[in-house]
Amino acid sequence: MKAVKLLVSGDEVKLLETIREYFPLWIHGKVGLEKKLRELKSRLTSGIDSYVVAACMTAELCDIYRVKREGVEHVVRSVCEAFHDARDVKFVTVEMKLVDRDEAVKNYLKVAAANWAASAWFLEKYCSKWGIRNLVFIDIGSTTTTIIPIVGGKVQVLGLTDPEKLQCGELVYTGVLRGNVAALVDKVPYKGYMVRVSFERFALMGDVHLVLSNIAPEDYTTETADGRGKSVREAMERLARVVCADVDMMNEYEIRELARYIYEVQVFKVFEALMQIRSRIASQGMDPNTFTAVTAGIGEFLARVAAVRAGFKEVISIRDLVGHEISSVFPAYAAALMLVHGGA
Repeated sequence: MKAVKLLVSGDEVKLLETIREYFPLWIHGKVGLEKKLRELKSRLTSGIDSYVVAACMTAELCDIYRVKREGVEHVVRSVCEAFHDARDVKFVTVEMKLVDRDEAVKNYLKVAAANWAASAWFLEKYCSKWGIRNLVFIDIGSTTTTIIPIVGGKVQVLGLTDPEKLQCGELVYTGVLRGNVAALVDKVPYKGYMVRVSFERFALMGDVHLVLSNIAPEDYTTETADGRGKSVREAMERLARVVCADVDMMNEYEIRELARYIYEVQVFKVFEALMQIRSRIASQGMDPNTFTAVTAGIGEFLARVAAVRAGFKEVISIRDLVGHEISSVFPAYAAALMLVHGGA
């Protein structure tokens, strides 16, 4: 869950606070979300007489909801009830616009999983100021990878819903923490052979990246597969189980090689989607090599490697464009700015 607090005075916008917390909705449930939003409200609006709220969501796909309509309705209602004394509450749509509560509920698929649209709006509004009118934005988080092409200073996405984005290569369901290793690979190297894996939820991608030193233990903010700790040793124990072995049967060098193979498969998944986007760009008579790759998210290290392998000559971190604090809560900050600018 990400949130920002802005102070707006005329044309001046000041960032007062950022919040980034891991909130597993499938564990805390509907009541937990309502409680968390009330806590956010208390923290963000203390001492403030008048304020407005903009929100974007991805929670509607969580399996505590039977269908997305139910999820959107609950999230919208919970936000509006938590921030009941706000002058206005708006929701980001996949069309990069802001709508009120009634419109959000009525056209629920337009606000479902629309966090990418807040980022896209920001990129379109500011890319010319950065001198980058042709770019491909690659945001890799704990669970998913979002890819947004900007052509001539304009967002050029084909997918609006998640299924459409998966089809178009604009969404890849792989991230650096939560994904089940067995959902990414069906075999791994083991003692000189390629061995089929167990499809139990024995290890997560966070274990892979922890063992390879791509992340530190404190970056591993999600729960682990076995509920145990986040040391390198414990991550190795989980990875050994992927081939139904354990750390008495595998040494640390073997486990690191297993992790490296999984990492390479993950890089290829993102590379493959980037090639799909580059193919689309090329089909329009443009040279993809002239596009800049802009990376974001906890998985920037992965985005950079995939971008270079896909052929991008220039790769820039969003941190270098907006600063570290904003980059860590980028969709939330973008949604807030949308409200400041009236959604235009």
